[in-house]
Parts: sequence; structure tokens; C-alpha cells
Amino acid sequence: MMRPVLTALACGLLASCAATTGTAAPGAAATAPAPVIAGPIKGVHHIGITVSDIDDTLAFYSRSVPYELVERRMVDASAFPSEVLTKRRGKIEVALVRTPTVFLQLIDIDPAAKAAPVRRPVIGPGYTHICFQSPSTAPKYDVFKANGLAMLSRGDGPVDLGGYGVTYAYGFDPDGIMIEMEQLTPEVIAAHGKLGTKRMRFPAWATHIGNVTGDKEQMVAFYAKILGHGPRRELPPTRRQTFDEIADIDGIVAAASWFDVGNFELEFWQYVEPRTPKGTAAQMIDAVGYNAIVFETDDLAATLERLERVGVRFAGKTFELDGWRVRYARDPEGNLIAFQQNIGAGAARSIDDMLWLKDRAPQ
Repeated sequence: MMRPVLTALACGLLASCAATTGTAAPGAAATAPAPVIAGPIKGVHHIGITVSDIDDTLAFYSRSVPYELVERRMVDASAFPSEVLTKRRGKIEVALVRTPTVFLQLIDIDPAAKAAPVRRPVIGPGYTHICFQSPSTAPKYDVFKANGLAMLSRGDGPVDLGGYGVTYAYGFDPDGIMIEMEQLTPEVIAAHGKLGTKRMRFPAWATHIGNVTGDKEQMVAFYAKILGHGPRRELPPTRRQTFDEIADIDGIVAAASWFDVGNFELEFWQYVEPRTPKGTAAQMIDAVGYNAIVFETDDLAATLERLERVGVRFAGKTFELDGWRVRYARDPEGNLIAFQQNIGAGAARSIDDMLWLKDRAPQ
């Protein structure tokens, strides 16, 4: 039986382990090697997440995974362009959180009141989840479950998707925001050499953000222009019973692509059955859930010039916030992305010590 399925899917599914650990999963085809980053883009600086209460979010996640508060402040809503934030008056609260692999930017649109939880559609479109990996010898699935994560996946434990040493599960935090939990055996982690050694310094680490799209071919072409290379790995339309167990939907057929971006991965899914609708609305920061992928660059002006040449649609003008120069844009289905340069935030706020995926790029 299917639960109400219009809830956000954390879409690691069949080949996620192949993309995030370097271990080939059945059916996931590797693509030709390519440079990881184009021009001055370093990697993903942060994932933007709109929450109902920053205190609650910090408390929930810090009990389960490395989740260090770096800074927190009230900001005039008008500091953000109206093209990305509807609220124009009063304050919003912004917090920067450090994980081993990427920063997270938490935004509370109305600090005086709590927004209602929102579970995004399982089949998309839009940003659906981030993934936390942990060793199977100390699985974070158990910790998250004990701390109150509402599990989506069927059964009493994570799902063994293909017998290759990785288990998967998906659940919702108190705001209804989806996360994925992957548990990797020591053999899988060790097989990835230096990257595995780096990851084992931590009890858990974030690996990717999932974007579910109604037109994966178009989305992959767009991000290839952004990054200067194609996906690291592709999964053709595939049917497996274990898909259903992970997503709690019967009869799933889905295709996927994965990009490396220096320190983090971008994961794209398209559901064939049930079909993912194509996103058409311009997404805003106001809504609870994942709100943006924000790339760090060493030269924002050069990056914007290059992106303009390849037809990227910008959302608002360049602005400055907390020592960063920032400009937002949208992908073909209206999801927010942004590009930012450190102009005074300090070296500790950049991602230079997080660029783990460069180890598996061609030299």
C-alpha cells in the first residue's frame, strides 16, 4: 500500500552509491572523465534551506550529525532581491552551518512565528533532499530515527538496494524537509582510497542534493554549461522493487544523472512512472524547504560574464551580504541557484578545505 505519496523523495536510489563512493552500482553507467570545475567556480558553497525555527533545526540535526553553527544574525529582508524573496519589510534570520563537506544556510522568514511543515512531492519537481552518509558500523539511520525523524522508507531499517554494500532510507525532519541516509560498509569506503580516508575522519558527511526534474535531458545540458563538463554517472530508466521500498511508491521507473562539483554532488532524477511534472514556477526563498544551490567562485564578474554568454537567466542584481558578493539565477525549471565570491568573510567561510572530490578528477 502506498502512503500519500506527494512527499519529497530523497532520491539516491540505485546508483547513488556509485556516484558518491566510486563503487559501481548495477545499471549505472560511468561517463567519460572530465574536469570537475569550469573556470573560477570552486564548488558548492552552501545549500539554502528555509526553516520554521532555526533553534529547532540546529537542535534536531546537531544531535545526529556534524552540524556546527558558524554565525547567526538578523538581516533586513530587503537585503535580498525581490526576484528571490517576496518579503520586503522587517527582518529575516540567517544562520550559517558547517558540515564536513559543505555549508548550509538556514533562513527563517518570520522569526516571530513558526511556519507549518511542508513535505514536497515525492516525484518532484524541484529540490527534494540532501544526503548524509555514515559508516554501516555506526549508522546514522538509527540515530536519526531515535531522534524523531519521520521515516518514509518501508520497513524497520534501511533498504539494501542492490547488495553492493550500501543501504538507503529517507525521512522527514520536523519541518517536513526530506533527508536521505546512506550507510556504507567499511569495504565500500576503503575502496575509494584517499576520499574514503578523509570521510572516515567524521561520523557522517553530506554528499549531494537531489533535484527532481520533468526534463532531465534539458537540466543536464544546463548544468553542463554551468560546470563545463557533463555528468560523472548516468542511470537509464530503470525499474526495481527496492525503489518502491525506499520511496514508498509502487511501480517506480526512474532515470538519474550525477555531477561532481569539487566538494559536493548534484543529483538529478526524472520519474517515468509515476511521471515527474515539469517545473514551471519561479521558486522563491520564502517557502519552507531547500531553496537554492549556491556556488563559490574566485571571480564573480568573470563567472557571470561566462554564464550570460551561455544564456543563464539571472534573478535580480548582484548584491553584498555578510562579506560575500552574490547573484542569483534560475535553472530551466525555476529552481534558484546562486554564485558568490568571498570579498571579506574570511578564509574560514570558504570551502577550500572541503574540496575532497578533486582527488578523483583527472590530473
